[in-house]
Amino acid sequence: MNDITTVMAEFAIIGENFTKQNITNQLQIEPTEFYSKGDKIKNRDLYRKETAWSLATEYEESLDINLQLNKLISILNDKKEELLKLKRTYNLFYKFFIVIKIEENETPAIYLDTTTISFANDLGIEFDFDLYIF
Repeated sequence: MNDITTVMAEFAIIGENFTKQNITNQLQIEPTEFYSKGDKIKNRDLYRKETAWSLATEYEESLDINLQLNKLISILNDKKEELLKLKRTYNLFYKFFIVIKIEENETPAIYLDTTTISFANDLGIEFDFDLYIF
């Protein structure tokens, strides 16, 4: 059993009507995951309510969520203009998901550094935090 606290960060582009290629071609980045509105959710009797293109880190041993967020920002920072154009063109919204699996009460630092705040502000990115305590 793995008793190490891990963190995964994901940047998601969410909307109603766009294709994987619309985003991938514009950003020149391959997504970690893509699904379309109406796709069946694996192992569940539910269907996707929106279309999403996402880029994520692996679950990594970490005691500071900014390490994972900054990995994504370093990939996306040069793509701000493209992201703003895509947002307008396809009526998209952007979200950072931060998933923390806490083991042995080893809680990571949960704060947003100025790099993250600035990047998120420029693009209107929302944050979603999920904590799992084992």
